[in-house]
Amino acid sequence: MSQIGRAVLGVALTVAGIAGPAGTARADAPAACEVSYKPSRYTGGFTAAIMVRNIGTETINGWTLEFPLDTSATVVDFWNGDLLSASGVVAARDRQWNAVVRPGGSINIGFRADGTSGAPSQFTVNDLPCQVAS
Repeated sequence: MSQIGRAVLGVALTVAGIAGPAGTARADAPAACEVSYKPSRYTGGFTAAIMVRNIGTETINGWTLEFPLDTSATVVDFWNGDLLSASGVVAARDRQWNAVVRPGGSINIGFRADGTSGAPSQFTVNDLPCQVAS
C-alpha cells in the first residue's frame, strides 16, 4: 500500500485524496479526507477548531493543510500544527508527533484569528481536496 507524502508547500492540514501522477488529484478520485470546521466568534476575531479525518484506505504520512480565509482575517495563534501562511490561503503542516494519520484516524488542530471570515468552503491536504462535513 502506498503512502501519501508531504507536499512541498502546505499549512495546517490538507487531507489527501487518491493521488495520480506527481501527487495531483485525479478528477474521478473520491476525497480521502473529511474536514469539520467549528468557528467561535468574539469581538474583533474568532477561534476555529478543525478536525481532519482520514476516510481513505491509505495512511497519510506527513500532511499540509490549506484553506482560504477572507482577506480581513489573519491567524495570530495556531495549535497542533506549524503555521506556514497566516492570511489569504492559510497553510499549516504536521508537527512530527501527529504526522501519521491512519485510515479511520483523525487529527485536531485549531487557531485564533483577528478579523472576520466565513467558514472555508474547501480544504486540501497535501494538495488534494477534502470533503467538508455538514
